[in-house]
Amino acid sequence: MAIHENLSTLENANSLISVKLHQNHLKKDGTYYVRVDRHNVKFNNIISELAEENKAIDPHLLQYAAILIQKKILKLIQQGKAVNLLDIGTIYIGMKCSAKAKKDVQEKGDFLIKFSPTQFTLDAISSLDVGNVIFADPNFTITDIVDLYTKEENQTLTMGKPAKITGTKLKLGDDKSGIFFAPLTSDSEINSDESTWIKVTQENIFRNKPSELNFFVPETLESGKSYSIVVRTNYLSTTRTRKEILETESNPVKII
Repeated sequence: MAIHENLSTLENANSLISVKLHQNHLKKDGTYYVRVDRHNVKFNNIISELAEENKAIDPHLLQYAAILIQKKILKLIQQGKAVNLLDIGTIYIGMKCSAKAKKDVQEKGDFLIKFSPTQFTLDAISSLDVGNVIFADPNFTITDIVDLYTKEENQTLTMGKPAKITGTKLKLGDDKSGIFFAPLTSDSEINSDESTWIKVTQENIFRNKPSELNFFVPETLESGKSYSIVVRTNYLSTTRTRKEILETESNPVKII
């Protein structure tokens, strides 16, 4: 199995994580459920960090060894075995089935992969801290994005030119609020590594209303690349700010 990722790309782990609170509509008691934001580390990032920390080891040798282990694990799983993964946890096969009798179990079962972490792994996450708590409010939304230079809607924005966002509850509060351009991953998901996000500076925001934000598109963005616009605010009134931060995001827009 060939791997073609760039081995020079490094992505270090972070001990702080962000969590997002979503209102629980199944229970009408005002409670929220929590989702932890993912910060994906790719296979090439692991190889790169190992190579950086162990200068005497050839990164391509590490990659080759990892591929051999990967193939062996997959072979064992295909044989129906449960496999311990480096004492991190055990990967094993489960099955989706609701049966009242033996005849209800299909020969070609609907199998799935399950994972059971070891105490060793559970101990590893015990030192994590919550760095950011975001509230997802369904009434806080972006409805339209307009390039005020080209008059194009919801598709492209011109770098360095004015743009307009319309929606509800958009008014920005203190410096914890902001408009961010978040790059997308190869899966068209927002990159959860916020160090890659580009914030619109305060002096480049020239209209700040609950239903409309006007700003100049940052010139530090990458032309031809797509981003999602993330708006965060803790605005409550002219004299008060929220303790929590609200967040909403747009559909992808391309920078030209």
